[in-house]
Amino acid sequence: MHAARLMLFALLACGLLLASVVAPNAAQADPGRLVVQTDYELIGTSTLSGGGHVTWTLTGEEAREFRKKLIGLFDTYDPIPRGFRFGGRSTNANGDGILQPAEGLVYTDLLELELEGAAAGLIGTQVGYFRLSRADLFEEAGEGSFERSTTGIAGSDANTTGDVQIRFLFDGGSTVSDAFVALPTQAYANALENVFSFHDAQSPTLNPVAPYPLAWPFTLAPPWHRVLAFGEPALWAGNDTTGLYENNTQASIVAYADPVLGASLDLRFATTAWVEFDYTGRTASGDSLRLEVAGEPGFSDWTALSYANQTGLPSTQMGIWVRASMDLSAYVGERVRLRFNFTSDASGTDVGFYVRNVAVHAPSMYVGRIVHTDAHYLIGLLSFSDIRIGTGGVTAIRTPGGEILYYSSEWASGTPPPDEVRFSTFNIPESPQMLFAALIVGSYLISHFQESAYDDFREAHPGPYRPAVRRARWLHWLGRITILLLVLFYFIPTAFYAIGLRVFVSGPAFLLLVLAATLALGLGTRAYYRQLLEETPPPTIPEIERPAAVAGPPPPSEERIPLGRCTHCLREIPATDRAYRCDCGAVYHLSCATGLMKCSNCRKPIALEVVRKKVSVSMRCASCGEIQTVPEGVDPRTATCSACGGHLRRLDAGKAYLVVASNPAIAFGWLKDLTKGGKPSLVLTPATPERLRLEFGLRGTDIVQVSSTAAQAVDPKRLDSAGLRAILPLSRSEQGGVLLYDGVEQMVNESSMADFVRFLRKANDMMFVHGITVIARVTPGSLDDSEVQRLASEFDEQMDLSAQL
Repeated sequence: MHAARLMLFALLACGLLLASVVAPNAAQADPGRLVVQTDYELIGTSTLSGGGHVTWTLTGEEAREFRKKLIGLFDTYDPIPRGFRFGGRSTNANGDGILQPAEGLVYTDLLELELEGAAAGLIGTQVGYFRLSRADLFEEAGEGSFERSTTGIAGSDANTTGDVQIRFLFDGGSTVSDAFVALPTQAYANALENVFSFHDAQSPTLNPVAPYPLAWPFTLAPPWHRVLAFGEPALWAGNDTTGLYENNTQASIVAYADPVLGASLDLRFATTAWVEFDYTGRTASGDSLRLEVAGEPGFSDWTALSYANQTGLPSTQMGIWVRASMDLSAYVGERVRLRFNFTSDASGTDVGFYVRNVAVHAPSMYVGRIVHTDAHYLIGLLSFSDIRIGTGGVTAIRTPGGEILYYSSEWASGTPPPDEVRFSTFNIPESPQMLFAALIVGSYLISHFQESAYDDFREAHPGPYRPAVRRARWLHWLGRITILLLVLFYFIPTAFYAIGLRVFVSGPAFLLLVLAATLALGLGTRAYYRQLLEETPPPTIPEIERPAAVAGPPPPSEERIPLGRCTHCLREIPATDRAYRCDCGAVYHLSCATGLMKCSNCRKPIALEVVRKKVSVSMRCASCGEIQTVPEGVDPRTATCSACGGHLRRLDAGKAYLVVASNPAIAFGWLKDLTKGGKPSLVLTPATPERLRLEFGLRGTDIVQVSSTAAQAVDPKRLDSAGLRAILPLSRSEQGGVLLYDGVEQMVNESSMADFVRFLRKANDMMFVHGITVIARVTPGSLDDSEVQRLASEFDEQMDLSAQL
């Protein structure tokens, strides 16, 4: 055994050691990912409006690459070079290799414009059914808003580790009324990178646009010059006099060679890149026009780009403009220059090539894994339905006020998963309000039909046997479980997703479930009880054949007619036996009744009413279980057990009782019974607290004196304020307890009936909510009958003990 423990300890130690070695290596190799978390809070009817929040979190290598881009553009250039999406904007760059808050703030300002669609000439960003129209930093006001809205950017350099997080808030609204919309979106990931995108196109007229020269991005050098070719401005390396190019020519024009306006074409931020242009013309054999590229550091190692599987441009029909596109992806991550290089040999000549509309494209897109989570909190008549989910996770929550939708998915950059949902601003079969009404009606009908079927089944039995009729508990529990399932499917229509079944309980499906459950349980319960009634008919009392008067004894007298059949043991009760009859009509052998605490038929406490006149009856104490003999007609709640000293029956906890009794001992006795076990209690009384504690042994009971003359007492005329404050701690105890009003007549006389009833109504409501028993004692004859009845209307039960106590 000891060796086994040592072996287990060794295995655990090896596992921990392996984890400590592997974990750092795994962290170093973490490729990272982009986590996009969004939430939408919208409200409306035909059109929803509101806002939400978006948080970008880049981890691992993705965070490091993102910082390099920020430093490369916003700490290096000022202003941003032409061609970039926001070319010409100041960046506050100081070139120290550290991203200062002012530089980072420029990026987030441009990210706002990107989300608002300003750079593309659009109005906002479309995301599913929602169009984002305005965006800003999460902490948009005050100094340091950038630092409070971002993490891992301010003060970072290219070697900084840790995650990068950017938090925005936005406004917008719905743009569709009924359509299928995609749940995953790459719009937020693209917006993060689009700020670094580069698209530069040559002027169609080739005219200079200050401060950029003619034919930008190329710097012209003879024999290259601007001409009109086939009605279009173009660049040409030929002789205007002959209309041909010269022999033995080597002429090139370089793009992005200006040290101020464009020292190089910066592809460090691009995901992919290509250059395209229009050309037309032809050359003699041995002559060619090539587009070449050269990289750092000297931009002198020129390499021809390939088009149509050849480095030189192929000839075209004269006047037919061909759009050529050449790939620059091999140079992504570098700074390069481009040039057109025209060469001709010593023999043969032709018109050459005309070139125009040169454009360079270097878009920046996120490449990596994207984790996307959405939360839609929508209030109105809208509905989500027909959820089509492949790999993502979704949870839909219906409420009468609107709907909530949670969605999450993960994918590699490119094409998001084809998950979609139908969004409708108002669709009657899917309306959460309509479905809630169907839930309420269906639940009521299921319960009503089952109870009605049982009541009819019970009424079909003769009166003496009805107390013995029992309901089919399993059938009624099936109804309750069905109602709970309907509630579940209404509020969480994606409940099946939790067990791996991608089944969405749509509006029509839910209505069908409600209808089927109502009919099946309503009709099924009635059919079950009808069949039970046919199979087991209730017993009947056999008729007794009476012999002829001459031959037999005289008929039995009325006193010998059986009293009935015992509800407990179902045997007949002879007329000569002592019996007990409950208020509901159920009859028991006295021996059976003494062993019961509540009536089997109505579940009320056994209250003695002996069918035949008896002096006393026996009952079992609810506290100790001992059999006690009490006078006939005495309320068992007022009778004391000789064995334990408690009352034979207790008051029901949480109810309110008005007691008409001259002796306060009964009320204080009930209080002590109900507070056994440490439950709190409070007494409002005109009497002196010390006298009550001494007389009734009230330990642990708070006593508040209500008097207009005593010091530190509550004024009866201010019960509505001071009295409620006095009972407030009892209502906050959350343990139940007892509140006793002793001497109510004095409180009424010192204030008024209206004021006391107003206080009583508020106090009793507070006690009812917290399950606290309320007892009020009135001295017999101290108030008019009408006043007593008015007080009784504020209580659950009135107990007149004036004849006993």
